[in-house]
Amino acid sequence: MALIPYEPFRLFDPLWHDMDRMLMRRGKEDVSEWLYRVDVDETPTKVIVTAEIPGIENKDDLNIQVDENVLTILGEVKRLQVDDDRSSRHSERYYGTFSRRITLPALVKTDGAHASYRNGVLELTFLKDQHPAARRIDVEFS
Repeated sequence: MALIPYEPFRLFDPLWHDMDRMLMRRGKEDVSEWLYRVDVDETPTKVIVTAEIPGIENKDDLNIQVDENVLTILGEVKRLQVDDDRSSRHSERYYGTFSRRITLPALVKTDGAHASYRNGVLELTFLKDQHPAARRIDVEFS
C-alpha cells in the first residue's frame, strides 16, 4: 500500500477552482494575476524574474516595462483559429490581454537587461543599479 502525504488544504482545491471559474466568467482583468505564476530571485549583482506565460507566439505579443523598481509585463494570448462548424462546450484556458505588476527587490538597470522566452516561460535578467554608498555631507555654518 502506497503512503500519500496528508495535505489538509487539498480539500479546498475544488473551491479555488470554482472561484477561478466564476471570476473568469465575470471578465475581471485582475484574474490574470492569478493565472501567471512569477518567481523573483536575487543575487548580489542581479535580479532574475521568471514568469510562466504559455501561449505567446511572438515577441510583439509582449510588452515589458520597468519604472523605478516596478516591473510591468503586458501581453496578449491569442486564441487559436478553430473551424467555423465547431463550438466550444468547455474552456479553461485563458485568452486575451493580461498585465502583471511586480515590485522588484532592488533598483535595476534597463539598458543591460536580457529577456528570453522558451517553452512558455519568460525569463528576465536585470543588473542591479549600484548606487554609490551613502556618505556624510558636512554643513557649513557662517
